[in-house]
Amino acid sequence: MRIQLILISLFCYFNSFPQEVIRGLVRDSKTKEPLPYCNIAVKHDRRGTITNGDGVFSIQVNLRSDTLLFSYVGYEMLVIPAARLSRDREVLLERKGIQLQEVTVHANDDFIFKILDRCRKTLYEDGVSHVSKVYYGVETRTDQQPVELLECYYNAYFQGPFISRMGFRNGRIGLAELDNRYFLTLNTSKAISELPLTNKHEHSPKLPLQLSLREMKKRYILEMDYSDDRMYKIKFRPRREPGWYFAGEIYIEKNTDRLIRIDLAIENAAIHPFLPLSPKDTLSHVDLKITRTFRTEAGAYLDDYTSFSYDVRYTSVRDSVSPRVPFIFTRNIHTKGIMYFYDYNDPFTLPYFEYDAGFDDYRKMSIIPYNEVFWNNNNKLLLTEEQKSDLGFFAREGQLINYREINYGKDFLTIVNTHLSNDTTITPFYEFYYTFWSPDKRIILNRKLKQNEVYTRERANQTIQSNLYRLKVQLLLDVTQLEDSMYFKSYTVFDANRTFYHLPGQPYTNAFLNIYFDLCETVRREMQGELESRAWLMGQVDSIYKGANGKMDSITQTYLKEVQLGKNEKELRMWNSYILTKLNIDNLGIFQAGETKTSLKD
Repeated sequence: MRIQLILISLFCYFNSFPQEVIRGLVRDSKTKEPLPYCNIAVKHDRRGTITNGDGVFSIQVNLRSDTLLFSYVGYEMLVIPAARLSRDREVLLERKGIQLQEVTVHANDDFIFKILDRCRKTLYEDGVSHVSKVYYGVETRTDQQPVELLECYYNAYFQGPFISRMGFRNGRIGLAELDNRYFLTLNTSKAISELPLTNKHEHSPKLPLQLSLREMKKRYILEMDYSDDRMYKIKFRPRREPGWYFAGEIYIEKNTDRLIRIDLAIENAAIHPFLPLSPKDTLSHVDLKITRTFRTEAGAYLDDYTSFSYDVRYTSVRDSVSPRVPFIFTRNIHTKGIMYFYDYNDPFTLPYFEYDAGFDDYRKMSIIPYNEVFWNNNNKLLLTEEQKSDLGFFAREGQLINYREINYGKDFLTIVNTHLSNDTTITPFYEFYYTFWSPDKRIILNRKLKQNEVYTRERANQTIQSNLYRLKVQLLLDVTQLEDSMYFKSYTVFDANRTFYHLPGQPYTNAFLNIYFDLCETVRREMQGELESRAWLMGQVDSIYKGANGKMDSITQTYLKEVQLGKNEKELRMWNSYILTKLNIDNLGIFQAGETKTSLKD
């Protein structure tokens, strides 16, 4: 037995090769130009990454056993042992030689149109569902000044090649103002992810794969650029109305008719998915470029990445000293970004929280707090040197938001709100409906909200009790999974959007509301303690979270029944004593002294 144990131990030792994070640079072998978004995969493994805009990558490998595959459309695939990259970090890829067609194919030949038509049908027929992690990055500049750098992680839910929805995981942002204004890409992730390949969209230019064979021939000029033993490369441009139709290139796999890559470009687009923040402002001269690539992994046909850029002329109209002569200025805005899809069928655990699915990226970041453990262990795409420089600029001259703890809720939007508060045409940021529990801050009703309008006595008498008020609090649970470990962060959040209160205020109303909120916080603390008490499976975490919500509903219903909206002074004092014991907060004492420190309307 002892010999057997020694042999097993030696076997494990010799097979436990060191893991190392290596960095490298991928270039064109002749021009030495960096190759952005080059795909890098570990052979016989699902691990992989892509290069950033500078052609730089980082990946964790087993130096003694891993082999890396480098693939880039139009280049020969390169296979390199990981150990070599520990000595030489530069990777040079060779362009593929262009091969002439076996038969002569002229522009607009039926043969070319039929290739695209078969590709369109192949996309339609692919109905397999997938889910992947997504890295989403956006940077915006104007007149060479950086004004925005956004990084987010999502889950993407696919039905074939179509993204049905995006689930937000976490995000952070660097901002700098220009002309006393912020330029924000509020919902670009939605606009880009929902750009349809095979269906027309009212807010997007058309492309060949959205058209029938007959309509494609009517609207487009096609040209075979080249082909090799694996794929066709076809160029396309609209016959007329260029502002309504994309031009570009498309790469199609010969044997399967699958789409490998599509490059789309349009200048001065007549239709596009972008809107100005203020109805007074206008967008013009919109130039848009999109590249979308696909890969095959374990036999599955999957999205690889989508890169995009757009240039917009933004004209802003401001009020001036003379109302008849408004102040007008124009800026040329340049935005570029990347969506990289990876770890298919191994998605993130999304935060447990309900909010409007239509919220833009900034709203979502304002709700889901910064998670240090998550960001320290998710670095899928390296920042470029220019992006690093931009972060330094934002740290000195602007703001870094969600780069630290305690930077969430209404405080997150304060920076933007202060610059929009004098513009009566802009409303999206004024109301923030989620208040995070804090021992140092108390809440009061925001009577400016329609759902908190005080009913007249006559109307209240004609309304059933359940329609006169509702208090809504949510437990936000953020779970980060790292191999076999889980890390938990939780928050108690007053949901003013789903709360309504049509009753008149009374001297005890504020204490009544805060005791309710504090009761929910006591449940959250118990849940947090239970989650941290031992190792759990994900299904057990789900059960603990549901159990906490059930307990929160039970204790708050008992509280509401006993205190009768605060009218039962004896019961209210008993519950106040309970919170004083649990949280060391005396709500009756605070509000009798008039020491309200914050409100739901802020």
